[in-house]
Amino acid sequence: MLTSSSSANPLLRLKKNASRELSWVVMAFGLNGFNAFFFARNSASLQWFVVMLMVMLAVVGGIVYQRLQVLREMEQQHDDLYQSLKSRISRFRHLMRLHDYVGVVTLILVALTVLVVRQTDLLEYLQPSGSDWGLHLAVAVAVVVVVLGIIYAAYVVGKVEHQRRYGQHLDRLEEALRELEA
Repeated sequence: MLTSSSSANPLLRLKKNASRELSWVVMAFGLNGFNAFFFARNSASLQWFVVMLMVMLAVVGGIVYQRLQVLREMEQQHDDLYQSLKSRISRFRHLMRLHDYVGVVTLILVALTVLVVRQTDLLEYLQPSGSDWGLHLAVAVAVVVVVLGIIYAAYVVGKVEHQRRYGQHLDRLEEALRELEA
């Protein structure tokens, strides 16, 4: 299965998906750089936001690149093919989880950045005069719940997408390893 050059080879599918993902990350990094030079150059808060996104894209790009390295290592012949593939599949799955966590942390940092940038507006909104205070507090709580829901939904969608792109092929490799072990 590993030496097949057809689309049935899970390593080829994994490499194709990881290469495509790395291309998207590089393109997003370039677009973010364009954004930094043309749209965010006059706003310090937007510059911090762009820098944060570029750092996140660099981390994600590093993770995807490491996945490609793991796949290249899987293609090489080793004395103990079973143990070699088993450890690399485990490492690949670890990188997938790390990617998911980086995404969640990034979304949390984006939300915190918005809070810091809009701190005065938010404090002013939460301290209204008169009877509107309860309504303002309810809206603030609702916004926090919605933001947390969006972060959780992004995490779930990311996990599903990773399973579609990579997990099914890793599952096939692990199934072949179990047959090899038996």
